[in-house]
Amino acid sequence: MIVRERRFDVRLISASALAQYMKYRDLSVRELADKVGCSRATIGHLRSGHRTYIRPDWAKAIEKCLDAPRGSLFVAEVSTVTREIARKVPA
Repeated sequence: MIVRERRFDVRLISASALAQYMKYRDLSVRELADKVGCSRATIGHLRSGHRTYIRPDWAKAIEKCLDAPRGSLFVAEVSTVTREIARKVPA
């Protein structure tokens, strides 16, 4: 059975913009991660550009910690995901 679902994703607009905000606010990867409540690796990967998608609550917290205007670092996207689910065979 094929199931279609809608998924809400939040994508980083620019890794260099995130790095500039962090530099301007004088926040290290460790300090920002501690304030947001995510791992240092998550912030590091966002900053380097290796990761672009993040949880909505973390994105909101990052913009708040950096005093960035809402929507200046992250953009919300809604996508449709198609999954195949195995049917249960009655016993």
